[in-house]
Amino acid sequence: MTARPQDDLYMAVNGRWQAQTVIPPEKSVIGADSDLGDNIRERLVQDLRAINDGSMATVDQPLLAAARLFVKADDRQQRNRLGVEPIRARLATLTRLSSFDQWRLALPTLFREDYPLPLSTFVMPDFHDAQVNMLNVSGPDTILPDAAMYAEENADTQAMFDAWSDMARELLHAVGFTDVEADQYVVDALDFDRRAGAVLPTNEEYAVDTNWDHPVAWDDFVEQIKATGLGDALGAVLPVQPEFVNVPTARYVTVLNQLVNQNNFEQWQHMAVIQELITNGTYLSDEMRQLAGAYQRFLAGQPEPTEWHKHAFAVTNSVLAEPIGIYYGRTYFGQAAKADITGLVQELIQQYEVQLRHNTWLSPATRDKAVAKLATMNIKMGYPDHAAAVYAHLYVDPEDDLLTAMVQLVSASRQFRWSTVGQAVDRSEWQMPGHLVNACYDPSMNDITFPAGILQPPFYALDWSRAAKLGGTGATIGHEISHSFDNNGSMFDAHGTMNNWWQDADKVAFDHIVDEVAAQFDGRLYEGTQVNGRLTVSENIADNAGMDVALAVLGDQATPTELQEFFTAYAKSWATKMRPERAKTVLSQDVHAPATLRVNVPVMNFDEWYRAYDVQPSDGEYLEPDKRIVIWDR
Repeated sequence: MTARPQDDLYMAVNGRWQAQTVIPPEKSVIGADSDLGDNIRERLVQDLRAINDGSMATVDQPLLAAARLFVKADDRQQRNRLGVEPIRARLATLTRLSSFDQWRLALPTLFREDYPLPLSTFVMPDFHDAQVNMLNVSGPDTILPDAAMYAEENADTQAMFDAWSDMARELLHAVGFTDVEADQYVVDALDFDRRAGAVLPTNEEYAVDTNWDHPVAWDDFVEQIKATGLGDALGAVLPVQPEFVNVPTARYVTVLNQLVNQNNFEQWQHMAVIQELITNGTYLSDEMRQLAGAYQRFLAGQPEPTEWHKHAFAVTNSVLAEPIGIYYGRTYFGQAAKADITGLVQELIQQYEVQLRHNTWLSPATRDKAVAKLATMNIKMGYPDHAAAVYAHLYVDPEDDLLTAMVQLVSASRQFRWSTVGQAVDRSEWQMPGHLVNACYDPSMNDITFPAGILQPPFYALDWSRAAKLGGTGATIGHEISHSFDNNGSMFDAHGTMNNWWQDADKVAFDHIVDEVAAQFDGRLYEGTQVNGRLTVSENIADNAGMDVALAVLGDQATPTELQEFFTAYAKSWATKMRPERAKTVLSQDVHAPATLRVNVPVMNFDEWYRAYDVQPSDGEYLEPDKRIVIWDR
């Protein structure tokens, strides 16, 4: 199936691929990025095996640990031989806690050794002083993909609960629980989940960065959840007690004493046992890892589990991705490409400055601060020069089983992160490893990261035309840069601190644009499911602004042929095929719109689109001039 670009750019470029490509049974989505990621993984799997057996020498200890962990995860025979034995001691730790008081006494150990708890921690820059790390304490994930679903349960949500319950029972049976015990555990876990889901943030709320900002004095936080003992226990395991803590799930924490107490402790205990099996079952036998992934496969409509070697590589990446990425960047990413793409980034930044200075609706005060933010933006291209400090603390014992190794790695990583609370933020750290096919902007760091993995076809090649480079990756670079000024990024200053540096009138004008972009996407269909324009608005703004600045760099004198090269490269980079079940789940969770819409909707806003293909009002990809949205004036 193909189409005219004027009617459907995505299908005109990708229609044949879309019709001929079959999603493998072990995947729920396939696309340009996943194909490239598969090729990168296959190359790295061979290298990790060679590093582990000594045929490829290395003095890089974090890389050696990654190779050792991969081979351990990839040893199906050993994992099947051990079966469920590695998890029995951890399950016994949880099931022996026969009372709420016993659980409270055990909490420091449960925190240190990474057992399931109704609170989790992570460390990130303080929203109000991005130079310093702050401890964040958050609630659990819900069974349903979005907490908003708990407000109005229906046949779809019931099917999700049923699928999760079937998985939980199978896991419990596999480690020796009786039918009666398994049924009771599932009933109790579902009850806790529903009570928690009623007070946890929705995905739409999570999509707004300012909703994460809830600083609380440490003493007040501990007092707020005093009855659970969780605050005192966390304080006992932290290297230094912080003065303040941030609580992204503030509603949840305010009622935590009611969610977990002496009267209903058994509900949480049973949920914890199931969560332990889901999380760590994936590190056991092949049968257990398949059981532990059943619910996610149900949500994705994925008929078969991930192929074994891909699973082993994913396990390794979950804790030791950065050393692998540095190796990949040093070995396979050329300096010529790095210099070329860095130059393109500088051009895009310069063009953003031009657009900001020519903008007609920003006040001079806001405009000057926006330009200053551009000037201080840190550009991270390819791969880091060195691994982050945490990796010096991570070790893989060749004698350990996979579960033991993973628990030790996760616990050591968390302990290191706790030790950085109150310390200066290491702004040289990367948010993505060098082999990842992705990119990002971090508002707390005011930096953009483009790993080496994405800087190759079908996104970029050194010998491509300028138009193809700008369409294939320039628009994506512009997308990431624009996040520093979007509805979330505009809340952070040049240093990454949450600080509204916009004049009130400018914010009102921008909020109007936000509403327009949200409306441009809201309700559009993908695989029979409606897009939530408010959930995806930040990414849609970035797509619009990124395409605009890339077209501006291409220049007003670009010929129709060059413009067609630009739009073709852009559309090709978004080739994606997704199972309908996966689409339904993604559209409730993901802040990104589906790939077809990320291609077809933004282009209609720009004069260059109409010049490239002589698009007329009768064409499917035509938008009336008064409905076209350009974020920043040229």
